[in-house]
Amino acid sequence: MSKRWFAVAGIAAALGFAYIFAGTPQTAVKVSDGRAAPMGASGSLFMVTLKLQNDGDPRILQSVTSPSGAHTSLMNPGHDKPLVVPGGDPAQLAMDGAHIMLQVPDGSFPEGTYHSLALTFDDGSEVVTRILNPEATGSMTLMDHSNANGIEISPSPTIALVQDPQVSTDGFAVQISVKNFEFVLVEDGTPHIDGQGHAHIYLNGLKLGRLYENSFQVGALKPGDYELTVALNSNDHRPYMSDGAPISVTYRFTL
Repeated sequence: MSKRWFAVAGIAAALGFAYIFAGTPQTAVKVSDGRAAPMGASGSLFMVTLKLQNDGDPRILQSVTSPSGAHTSLMNPGHDKPLVVPGGDPAQLAMDGAHIMLQVPDGSFPEGTYHSLALTFDDGSEVVTRILNPEATGSMTLMDHSNANGIEISPSPTIALVQDPQVSTDGFAVQISVKNFEFVLVEDGTPHIDGQGHAHIYLNGLKLGRLYENSFQVGALKPGDYELTVALNSNDHRPYMSDGAPISVTYRFTL
């Protein structure tokens, strides 16, 4: 077993509005809170985000289709490894990680309506869920996690692995250390304060959630190659940067 490392955490997935029903065969992966965000003014292209909860064995998300007729693409910029949803853990398809792009005829997906998506996993199981195009409100804005929107402060925060974890297909514990940074759990909409925030955790580009403390448990994984990344973010969800690069730690390992 070769290993070079980083950190991850199980974050409890919040309950969402969009409930799922299982295809054939039955799957232990549940989907919730599927939302579509319009990209540009055309009304034909949307970014889809949703939450996953895997209460069974680890599963690889292999494809996404739309029974309602939309064109779909599963996107994972900068990554080519399988999208493994760890056993017993939550995960997310999110704008700052692996996500879905949905394309429809212009004007055919108005606010307040739904499209359906089918997620297929490596064991042949399928989950079908509804994706809402939410009605816009005055306070409704997309979080900008891009590096261009990042924050540089002095002294700069740092993040590191305390020690190499004892990686295993059964799951494993991870400990990280930070300097010039304080983990703070705040309500959405809380303004930025230098040196405060949380971290985002990614496995092969799949977002596992937010992280608010220094030790975590990784769920069960399949044999294979992995890249685990933890990146520091501000209270208002912007990446902390140093010399133009995100402040993060990445651990690569093979099971």
